[in-house]
Order: sequence, then C-alpha cells, then structure tokens
Amino acid sequence: MEQFPQVLDRPRARPVEPTHSFDWSRTPSPALVSSPSADESPFPIDLSEVSTRQLRTLCNRTYQLLDSDYPSMETRDRYEALVEELERRESAAEAPAEPEGAREKFRDNALFSRFELYRNGVMAGYVQYEMRGGDVLLLQAVIDSRFRRMGLEPVLMQAVLFNAHRRRLAVMPYCPEAQDFLLAHPQFLSLIPTKQRRRFKLLTAAREAAQQEA
Repeated sequence: MEQFPQVLDRPRARPVEPTHSFDWSRTPSPALVSSPSADESPFPIDLSEVSTRQLRTLCNRTYQLLDSDYPSMETRDRYEALVEELERRESAAEAPAEPEGAREKFRDNALFSRFELYRNGVMAGYVQYEMRGGDVLLLQAVIDSRFRRMGLEPVLMQAVLFNAHRRRLAVMPYCPEAQDFLLAHPQFLSLIPTKQRRRFKLLTAAREAAQQEA
C-alpha cells in the first residue's frame, strides 16, 4: 500500500508535526462528524445513513491517506469499512433477492493454495494462488455454475484483496477476473507493486482494445 516549522528560540509548546490523517475528534452529529475544516473530510458515524456519492468521496480521500509509507491502523479500518459498505450496496443492487439466512464464509486453504468462498456451507468459488515471498500470484478464479447469478465473484475477489492487504502481501493479478475487478475498483490498485502497476495498466488497455476489435 504506497505514497506514503521553524521553531522559535524558546517555544512554549512543542510544535506539532503535520500528519496525513483526518481529525475525527470533533463532536459528531447523528450521521457525520460536525464542522470539518476545508481540508478535512467528515467521517460517517453510521455508514448506512450516508449517500453512495459521499461514500465514494470519502473512500477516495481515505485511500490517499492509506497510500503512504506508514498508514495508521485507524485509517486502514475506516478504508476497509468504506469499501465494504460500497461493495455491499453494489451487490445488493445487482444480485437477485436472496432467501433470509444466506451466509458467505471466506477462508484461505493453504493446503490447496486457494482462497475459498462458501455459501451456506457449500463452496461457491475459489481463487487459485501461488505464494512467492511477499507476493501472492492470483492465477485462476472459479465460480460454481450454481452460484454464478448471485453476484458472488466480486464478493470473492474483494475478500481475497482484503486478505492480502491485512497480511501485507503484494498482489500480482494474472487471472482476468482479478484484473477486471481491479479495473472496476481502483482503490485496490495500491496492492500491486509500484513497478508492476504500469505494466498492469498497459496489459488491461491492450485487453480492452482487443475486445473492442472483436
């Protein structure tokens, strides 16, 4: 994840170093932190009460803080919460009505080198991977045909990327499904090593051009 005063002769207080974090300490209103300054971004108390447009704005600004050398844990948690809420809304809008009680569970099956997504105890899909040092190579994504209309592929890919983020792993997206998800959700591009991002953009641009010509 990347991008990471003059003092008087006798200062009365130790000067405060500028930081790349928002001031969330203001007294909150029912939905947002109140009275932010011009260069601060209000953070929602309850994400469900905030519009999707506001969530996207906050997500982009929080991503800028995350893309630094030493992002705080608070920033990471808020970023993940924002992305999770956006993904939840997208899935709810695209997926058909689901029966109550449906549950998804994600796990890393290190024995078979794959990230797996289970729905109500049944494996709905997986991403085959290979570990190389601090890099995780995403090789193939598979969704069971019984679950393809439920919009579970983005749920699986998001879980994979969050897992890599928490473990401080760099992501190498070799499978088309991972590439498509990253293009649609650029907030995750910081997981790709800096030297590989330009190659990734060139690769995906070539893919799009080939699809348009076909």
